[in-house]
Amino acid sequence: MVIVIIILSLIILGLLTYLFLLNIELKELPKRIDTLKSIETNNLIYSRHNLRNIKSILIKINALLKESKRLELQYAKKNKALMKMMINISHDLRTPLTSSIGYIDIILNSEISEEEKRKELIIIEERLKRLEELINSFFEFSNIISNNGSPELEKINLKVILENCLANYYEDYKKQNRKIIYINDQMEILIYSNEKLLTRVLDNLIGNAYKHSLKDLIITVKVEDKIRLIFENELQYEELDTEKMFEEFYTVDISRTNGNTGLGLAIAKEFTEELGGKIYANKKNNKLEIIVELLQFSPKLKE
Repeated sequence: MVIVIIILSLIILGLLTYLFLLNIELKELPKRIDTLKSIETNNLIYSRHNLRNIKSILIKINALLKESKRLELQYAKKNKALMKMMINISHDLRTPLTSSIGYIDIILNSEISEEEKRKELIIIEERLKRLEELINSFFEFSNIISNNGSPELEKINLKVILENCLANYYEDYKKQNRKIIYINDQMEILIYSNEKLLTRVLDNLIGNAYKHSLKDLIITVKVEDKIRLIFENELQYEELDTEKMFEEFYTVDISRTNGNTGLGLAIAKEFTEELGGKIYANKKNNKLEIIVELLQFSPKLKE
């Protein structure tokens, strides 16, 4: 009987000790969480007394802390990118506007001939068109990142859309003694897509090659398990990062000298992914390749 009482007493003592330590852990837990959230650290919370029951709770709390830190870092990165974007936007908008105001001042306050005035007005027109292009690009991109809807898809002929886009740039390339070399042996390329978005993607890629290269543009169409459009031109910037070039405003410092917003490839990426495709780039033998992958038309995709 005495032995039973001693054993029960030890069990009760053990339980009381466990409950005491558990109570201490639970009381300290909120303070430790607040401390970790208030400082820049990746430390996690561990049980000081190695209590089994508290460990399962801490595993979930630590998972939440990791996610909180991840979101905090993501927010900080986005905020930094936003601040940089605002600086870039203000600079890009101010440049053609200031230039236009300067030319207007010359016309109004200088004694120049009608012929010179006409030349100045042509320059002003170009600057204002540039300003309009910038505003439209910023507006378009803001619509993309804030739009949660999905584009309407239909069966379309990629070959027709691509050739129409090429025709729009034919004269621009010709004026610079450059060519668009188009390699495609398909009479018809049916895909399930959105004509407006796809046109914007192709136009951006052709326009990007026109602004950021001095040589010919080669466009190769490959129809296999997927449709691949390969846009190849001479690499003009050795420091170009193909992993980051599709990020908004990545190319702004380089492209600003060539009259580009740095948004063209970001828009192309967003639209391509909206259409269920993929876009990426490679640097090879002093050439830049931008590859767009699209799915072929299938009635099953529409179901």
